[in-house]
Amino acid sequence: MRDFRKLIAWQRAHRLAVGMHSAADAMPLRVAPGLRAQLLRAASSVSANIAEGAGKRSEAEFARYLDIALGSARELENHLLLARDLGCGTSAAFDQHIEDVDEVKRIVFSLARAVRRRAALGEALSS
Repeated sequence: MRDFRKLIAWQRAHRLAVGMHSAADAMPLRVAPGLRAQLLRAASSVSANIAEGAGKRSEAEFARYLDIALGSARELENHLLLARDLGCGTSAAFDQHIEDVDEVKRIVFSLARAVRRRAALGEALSS
């Protein structure tokens, strides 16, 4: 079993989620309160799925959870774009958050690719 806290992907995703809570606190509640909640759920989901997947037995299962984390990161990116376009904060702040999401997506994607390679290698060795 992997210690998810040692994974750079989880560390960056966790830092992103913490940052999203600060950003959400700065958003005016009167503008799209449901969007604020969705943004926070998506941000938390990225690191949560990495952590959950790290506890799975097989590399293939771990890769599946990394895919789910990537989906949550894309959802978060969508919510950030919507919040920016609705005027929930400064464009520059949202652009920085979107860059942070892009970084997390790249890291998680690279990890998923490496995990899939290990899974394929394990299957080849067991055949």
